[in-house]
Amino acid sequence: MLKQYLIVAYAYLVKTGKWILEPIEGDTRNVVPEEYRQVVAEYIASSRS
Repeated sequence: MLKQYLIVAYAYLVKTGKWILEPIEGDTRNVVPEEYRQVVAEYIASSRS
């Protein structure tokens, strides 16, 4: 079960550049857990409009 407050928190961290959605070779930033990636991406996309 995904927690809404974590979706919002991960989205904030991704938007500010502190975390990333997908792992990138050589990048040392934290990565959003796999089970949250899709919903965080959707949350970010919906909050931009």
